[in-house]
Amino acid sequence: MKFPFAEAGYEDADIVIVGMPLDRTSSFVPGTRFGPDAARIGMGNIETFSPYQKRDVLALKVHDSGNLEFTYETPETPLALISEQTRRTRDSGKRQLALGGEHTITPAIVRELICGHEDLCVIQFDAHSDLRDEYLGETWCHATAMRRVLKLVPRERLFQVGIRSFAAASELEEQNLHPFDVLEPVRRVVGIIGPRPVYLTLDVDVLDPGVLSDVQTPQPGGCTYRELASAIAELADLDVVGCDLVEYAPKGGPAASGASVVAELVRELVLLLG
Repeated sequence: MKFPFAEAGYEDADIVIVGMPLDRTSSFVPGTRFGPDAARIGMGNIETFSPYQKRDVLALKVHDSGNLEFTYETPETPLALISEQTRRTRDSGKRQLALGGEHTITPAIVRELICGHEDLCVIQFDAHSDLRDEYLGETWCHATAMRRVLKLVPRERLFQVGIRSFAAASELEEQNLHPFDVLEPVRRVVGIIGPRPVYLTLDVDVLDPGVLSDVQTPQPGGCTYRELASAIAELADLDVVGCDLVEYAPKGGPAASGASVVAELVRELVLLLG
């Protein structure tokens, strides 16, 4: 199963889509391992032209590499495979869109990309801060993803947008953490980042559950789809060197509306990389 617009061979492609269906530490609603293929099905309902970025994804050279096949001998085993895949894509000069899977994939990707981009900035769209140092005995899990990222990039280069769930009141005072809103903060963030390379991680629970309920940890009070898509379009002038989309846990079968929501976000992220 492939995205229908991803017709380029690997050698010819500029952008590579990789399914990373990691679902080891999901603590509320499991099922993120089904996210990549559900998004591929949902793309059958989505046009290739984006009215937000005013471009067509068919103009880009995109390859769909399918899904990584994880084994779980140790907690590090799937993360090592994620790092290996990201390293291969980076070294071949291509840009990667990773489809989760749980948010744990993000720090494993970032630790490879900083090897080629020492001043890498990270933008996180999310309902949750993900700043715990450990959760349910795990230091590498969906609730600690940004704490692990902060071991790789300094606080001033991590920009957190749309956050509305916090483990402690002190998190509200974190540098570059923008609660609740997405569009206006992103406009400010673009000016701060400037020409530096950017990695974008999109946890789809940033959307209000009324827009997308098929997530691992739904959180009331999120943004609309239009606000999110418009915020992504605001990033078009940045040097986005990689993206991921995580925490989609599909329910209700392949024709459910969530698959179309996520598939269209995939289109927007591919265009951003292009």
